[in-house]
Amino acid sequence: MATSRRVFLQGTMAGVAGVLGKLRSMATPQSGRAATEGSQIAARRHVRTAPTEYTRGIGIYPGNPREDFGPILVPGGATYRNLALHRPAYHSSCYDYNLTAQLVTDGIKETRPPEWVATSVSFRGLLPKQEREFILDHNDTTTVDLRGPRPWVQVQLGGGASVPEVDRVVVLLLAPLSVRTENLSVAVLASSDGREWKELGRVTNPQPPAVTGYPPGFGQGAHLLHAAISLKQTIRSRFYRIVFEAAHTPEFSVFTEWQVAEVAFFAKDERIEFGGPYHFTSAWMSGGLGEEWVHVDLGAPSEFDRVVLYWIARAAEGTLQVSDDAQNWRDLEPLPASASNTDDLRLAQPAQGRYVRVWMRRPTSPDGYILSEMEVYGRGGLVAQPKPGAAVWRLERHSLVSADGAAISQPGFRDQDWLAATVPGTVLTSYLNAGAIPNPDFGDNQLQISDSFFYADFWYRNEFTPPDLAAGQRAWLNFDGINWKADVFLNGEKLGRIEGGFIRGRFDVTERLRRGAVNALALRVEKNETPGSVKQKTFQTTGKNGGALGLDNPTYHASIGWDWISTIRGRNTGIWNDVYLTVSGPVTLENPFVTTALPLPDTSRADVSIEVELANHIGDAVSGTLRGRLGSVEFEQQVRIEGSATQRVKLDPSNIPALRLQNPKLWWPAGYGEPNLYEVSLRFETADKQVSDAKTFQVGVRQMAYSEDGGALKIWINGRRFVARGGNRDSANPCCVIAGASTTRPCAITRK
Repeated sequence: MATSRRVFLQGTMAGVAGVLGKLRSMATPQSGRAATEGSQIAARRHVRTAPTEYTRGIGIYPGNPREDFGPILVPGGATYRNLALHRPAYHSSCYDYNLTAQLVTDGIKETRPPEWVATSVSFRGLLPKQEREFILDHNDTTTVDLRGPRPWVQVQLGGGASVPEVDRVVVLLLAPLSVRTENLSVAVLASSDGREWKELGRVTNPQPPAVTGYPPGFGQGAHLLHAAISLKQTIRSRFYRIVFEAAHTPEFSVFTEWQVAEVAFFAKDERIEFGGPYHFTSAWMSGGLGEEWVHVDLGAPSEFDRVVLYWIARAAEGTLQVSDDAQNWRDLEPLPASASNTDDLRLAQPAQGRYVRVWMRRPTSPDGYILSEMEVYGRGGLVAQPKPGAAVWRLERHSLVSADGAAISQPGFRDQDWLAATVPGTVLTSYLNAGAIPNPDFGDNQLQISDSFFYADFWYRNEFTPPDLAAGQRAWLNFDGINWKADVFLNGEKLGRIEGGFIRGRFDVTERLRRGAVNALALRVEKNETPGSVKQKTFQTTGKNGGALGLDNPTYHASIGWDWISTIRGRNTGIWNDVYLTVSGPVTLENPFVTTALPLPDTSRADVSIEVELANHIGDAVSGTLRGRLGSVEFEQQVRIEGSATQRVKLDPSNIPALRLQNPKLWWPAGYGEPNLYEVSLRFETADKQVSDAKTFQVGVRQMAYSEDGGALKIWINGRRFVARGGNRDSANPCCVIAGASTTRPCAITRK
């Protein structure tokens, strides 16, 4: 017996379906011929219906409410607890995009100072936060401008217990054409205090790099040069300065313009990361040395009597405050004048309010204020709970989990303290839906969220009880989309690995399911290897499109930042598409592919080709019949698949004459005609008339062509010139929570 797609879960919504995730539709047994030929098959069918519009109000899930699998936030009740844990926090400023207010409510207490970076150039001094990591971000197209005959760039490493070793520096620069490359040298200097400098290495006459991989026109109007400087000795330093010297330059060279694209530091051929999200410390660090504040939104009016502050660099003066609206603040008590890094403030009388703020007036450190954690103990607030009937997925940052995949994927593993997750959805989506971060769609909330916190591997986990399998059936665990990569574990065993943001995973779990008992599924979702650095899109500048994240493709490349979107924290990693079980017989249908050809300019007929792979999952050969239908055209072919083999079958007018369609209903883009679709159904029946597997989907009969002659893109559809009405659009939702409807209305190329 075979059941297509998710029918295996029919009738078990509270069990497997509810646990494993979103089920957009549950197929039902078919009537008519399909039922009489094999009453055991229940194929999922696509029915065209009028488009449904869903509410798109502020802060409201934009898609079909039935496909919103996020947790619900409920009143915390009378339980005495830390009300601030996993609640949105806000700051007056932050030093960079990593050390943000979010980290004071993440439950992680740190004592070590965080690592941070500062960059300077010879004629401007310190670079602002938006440009600070341009030369460190693995993206050669983000450059820093220099001027003069002997300009320099400087990198300062702040904080941290120590600094890494460096034995080589690689520089990519664009030198002015007025400078002869044989007269150019690039030197690396180091300093412990930014005052006394020592030269460690120098190269002269740097050479052009290979241009492969660079965008067209990059480096035009300048010398694009690559300099690899080996240092005289391995060194640990807080300050590095890269100096560019051009000999025999005229006096007016003070106005000469240079650009530095990238400065990379190495130790034993391994790149050492300065800046970016690579180094995580759970602490907020202020961007200034004057009055600053951090506050937490408890989600609802609450009563509390104790606030604990865990400092790394404390305030010398400040006040604890409370508010009902985050606008009007009431003083509760001053911060103690103490040398301790922990302030345990026990109020004489319980306070009431929704917002709690620490207002700081004067720091004790030249680095500003650094606060690791803020706890507010009392009753009330909001608590995230899994939505009734939805999947009970849990989520936790890998750095906070000591167990391995074998242990985490055992039934009964303790995950009660993990975050209630949203599946499908990104890690960032889960934190948003659980009320742990501000909504990044509004105001400057994106800047309150830590880039380094979400640059991490995360564990997903749930438990489920599967229904029984009949004799001869095989069970498959399917993943329609994870980002970026993942290791998959079931009941203490590693099933395998998924590589890439748009690669589907499918695992035979027939022998691994515990039938009639609780099963446990766990995934370790891996972060991107090359996340790049944050781009802050502002009114003044959109920044460069794309960046280093493209090195990790296939992934959500645009999440590094584009002219229409700032950098997405976490780069949209997570389980972003469906997770489900299916069942089949010994043979499955894999990778169906339909193509059409028109004898243009004649469109009165179309040749359709249908290809599909038949995979035999048992050791013995299996014979049977591949049956199918395209619209009203029915076809079949006898097939024999050898044991443990896969056979590709191609059906076209040469062996199925009916696949030469007469007067086909063509698919057209919006404005050119109707977007006609044909339903395709395929199934494989074994020799004993049992349906082993089936698939149903829709296709359009069309033929597309394009030309780039003369440097201009021209497109034709069905022989007719097509002019696109829009393009270069993507979901503008930072959390990838779109389902059932889009939150944007781009210029439509297709219509339903």
